Amino acid sequence: ARAAFETAINTAVTNADATVSVVFDNMPFTTPGKTKKYVLVTINFDQSTVQELQGASISQYTGTVQCGIFTPKDKGTAVASAIAQSVIDGLTSVNASNYTDTYSVTPRASQVTGPTAVSEENSSHFVSVVRCTFTAV
Repeated sequence: ARAAFETAINTAVTNADATVSVVFDNMPFTTPGKTKKYVLVTINFDQSTVQELQGASISQYTGTVQCGIFTPKDKGTAVASAIAQSVIDGLTSVNASNYTDTYSVTPRASQVTGPTAVSEENSSHFVSVVRCTFTAV
């Protein structure tokens, strides 16, 4: 499930703008410099099995994908909005009828919220957040 969403987001973001780095919470990374644009993807799992009324439990994952979008403060919010749209496109691409699963799961993006601006006075970056709940069987 993690790999399916990571691949979908990374592909959509880098296809839209090759100058944007995509980093993941489960991989070591160095924070890009203050002039760089990047997306920090965090995936949290809320549930990993569902107990059937009769029979054994089945693997069904639910959780949240959160993407922090970091753009230089002096570039305005239009750049962040464009990156947010590519993140949303990546998240929802797994729902397309022509999506081909290569990870032995059936991921589905649910409710997408954002982009929501997060303002920090002393930060070199403008930050906005896109969140999405998901399921995967």
